[in-house]
Amino acid sequence: MTALDTIVVFTADGCPHCRALCEDFNRRGVDYREINLSREPLEMARLQDLVWEHRLPVVADHERVSIGFRGQSSSFADLGLE
Repeated sequence: MTALDTIVVFTADGCPHCRALCEDFNRRGVDYREINLSREPLEMARLQDLVWEHRLPVVADHERVSIGFRGQSSSFADLGLE
């Protein structure tokens, strides 16, 4: 991550929890960079450097990484990423 990427959100097409998280951030005016793994599959290596779980969404905010949104997440298998 660079200094400009204060918050990075890893998402994928078809993930309702990813969509809900991004909608929440947009509604609250949170600045973030979205990395959609369905469209940028090479970024999977970057995500795997941060977490070992195969679930989305993932939010990386400097050293802090969280998985899911409001207690919900989608597996990579459910999203066709495995």
